[in-house]
Amino acid sequence: MDMEKIFSEGIRAFIPVYLDMKGNCTLLLTGLGKEYEMERTVKTILNLISQFYLVDLKATKKYYGNLLNVKNLIPIPFNVDDVFIPVKVRKPVCKNDGSFGYVNINYIDRVYRKENKTLIQLTDGYIIESLSSIDTVNKHVKNGHIVKRLVKERENITVIRESSLLNEYEKPATKQDIALLINEILKIQANLR
Repeated sequence: MDMEKIFSEGIRAFIPVYLDMKGNCTLLLTGLGKEYEMERTVKTILNLISQFYLVDLKATKKYYGNLLNVKNLIPIPFNVDDVFIPVKVRKPVCKNDGSFGYVNINYIDRVYRKENKTLIQLTDGYIIESLSSIDTVNKHVKNGHIVKRLVKERENITVIRESSLLNEYEKPATKQDIALLINEILKIQANLR
């Protein structure tokens, strides 16, 4: 299966499931409405997605965890538009089976209770049942939106810095700029000897 093609369709959610004769697998829901049963764990899929988006999971979790003052179950932004929240969807059968899946907050239509169950309805009508309370799921959704806002603010700062640097490059170099460059080149040359 071509993972890059699947990821390029956009991801609504990926959740752990037990499949007959396959065991612990992942159900991946794409933005095009397709469903893929992957014979890989959620943790593996999470790592593959982070590689696809060139995201350092450990650093991202630490950074946004500190901002939210949360140690576990931190929303993961893969880019400005795609922020995933952790959702408990099952009780694991074996030691290394995960119980959490991830849902893209862009695709969440609503979270509600029905018959003592917490349900997450996606924009296309697909329903994910969570074992967490509605308050916990809503807290994760709220944290996801906070992270999304922080990512956008960070992106805007980067764009402003880049545009100001571009303006600097359009100006002619002064004698002082050239002298600084010569000094840096001489330092590098001395270190290479």
